[in-house]
Amino acid sequence: MNFIIEYMQTNVVLVLFLVLGLGHLLGKVKIGSLELGSTTGILAVGLVVGLIHIDVPPIVKGLSFTLYLFSLGVMMGPAFIHLLFSRQAFKYLAVSLFAGVAMAVSLYFVAVVFDLNSATVGGVAAGAMTTSAILAAAQDALSNGSIPLSEGMSVSDAGAMLGGAYALTYLFGTFGLIIILKLLPKIVGKDIAVEAAKLDTSDSSTILDTTRAHASLRAWKITAPDFIGKSIKDLEDAAEHSRDEEGVPTLVEKVIRNGDTLALNANLVLQKGDIICIWATPSILVKGNRLLGEEVTDNKLLDIQTESAELVLTNKALVGKSLRELVTKAGRGVTVERMVRTGNDLPVRGDTTLVAGDVLFVSGPQSHVAEFSKSLGYKVKDQLSTDFVSFGLFVAAFGVIGTISINLAGINLAILGGASMGAMIGGAVLGWLRSRSPMFGSVAAPATDAISTLCLGIFIAAVALGAGGSLLELIQSQGPVLIIAGMIVTTFCAIAIFLFGHFVLQLNVALNVGATYGAMTGTAINEFVKDAKSSAPAVAFALPGALCNVVFIAVALVVMAIV
Repeated sequence: MNFIIEYMQTNVVLVLFLVLGLGHLLGKVKIGSLELGSTTGILAVGLVVGLIHIDVPPIVKGLSFTLYLFSLGVMMGPAFIHLLFSRQAFKYLAVSLFAGVAMAVSLYFVAVVFDLNSATVGGVAAGAMTTSAILAAAQDALSNGSIPLSEGMSVSDAGAMLGGAYALTYLFGTFGLIIILKLLPKIVGKDIAVEAAKLDTSDSSTILDTTRAHASLRAWKITAPDFIGKSIKDLEDAAEHSRDEEGVPTLVEKVIRNGDTLALNANLVLQKGDIICIWATPSILVKGNRLLGEEVTDNKLLDIQTESAELVLTNKALVGKSLRELVTKAGRGVTVERMVRTGNDLPVRGDTTLVAGDVLFVSGPQSHVAEFSKSLGYKVKDQLSTDFVSFGLFVAAFGVIGTISINLAGINLAILGGASMGAMIGGAVLGWLRSRSPMFGSVAAPATDAISTLCLGIFIAAVALGAGGSLLELIQSQGPVLIIAGMIVTTFCAIAIFLFGHFVLQLNVALNVGATYGAMTGTAINEFVKDAKSSAPAVAFALPGALCNVVFIAVALVVMAIV
């Protein structure tokens, strides 16, 4: 046993990846319909392994949380800028700023009542609001001296206390919040599903789910009478119901007459003997022999290139439109398979309102995808490629800006909160610039997601391992106090934000639940989407979620500095 412990203490990098793997495995465990989640899993495994006192070099934490905050900035940048300058988003901006006030009040209250030091205040803030970015920024501020340490406390002790307080408050911050928000609509006498249905009865219930139906290409020689003398539009309109039922339209992709390929247009009249290629779902294609004629299986005839693409919305004319309007107007032949906003997956629904910087993952015939990308904004040329020139320079340049400090009352304070916070702002600027023009360096969505997930996992593992050695002592000395403090902050903030949205802003309950959960930086928004039977909570969730990551960091650092 001693050999194993010594080996693990010597090979810290391997231990970090062990915690990362086991943490993600534990995170798949479900309590009811809810998964524990990777952060909870990594935190739990790291604390247990950390009981054998494993010291993680500070550079590991520094590198991982800087890259995590940078990638977080890249993901939230476009929506963050849109939120600041959009009149339509005023109410969500108000929710976000009020959330910061509620957090400041409750956090300062528990700090004074329970006599918490700066490190534990940072941990409670990060855990109670489930905002791991606070943990990263607080660690950086304690390490660089921006936040004074308690007398006699070392940086490593402060880091352990920060991590321990985070661990003890995170669980209620995650699951307690969901329970509270499921109860609040009932307390004000509302049913979230009924209220969601009031938002848009025309198509709010229509799911634009294109992942369950897969189109393919087949060809026929027209001999049956049904469409002889009819136009391409007539044929496509006859099968238009397939778009509503399965999300994939029926499209004529090629018409060959007497050996010549004709230029396609909606009014082209079909003649007997024409060979046509049709892109549609299997349920439509099986009717081809009856409605069109003899099927043709020429490989050259069926050689139409298809592709999958990652598209970014930059067209201002489309901002504020619904996804259904976009697909109906410009998405001929295109299947929307996934939609991402500020790093969060949204339900692919017709009633989802578009925001600048939204990322759509689509598939379909190459020509249609190309046309769709022109209408939307731009196509990421290589979904697996990241411009590391821009990546490196923006991290370095804005990291330097983040270290610029001023002297207040004899204390040097970094204006932006340190190098890691500067890196996050750099990521937001790069993400916004990229959403405005493809000329700027690409940080592809899959790469951003992978970097964010990996680096946050390593950082949480490092914090948990460092806190594990003193966790039992912390539990014995302050455990109950910290748990109660976290519960107070989570509960007060959730109730205050919801009531503010309900009585002051008069938000629809479905939107209010989503906005409140976003403002609390939750991650299980699909729980409320299912309750509402609508994407309304998800639509209201993303913008407060993006802004509050920044607001909460600022609030936590200020409260840490004054307690």
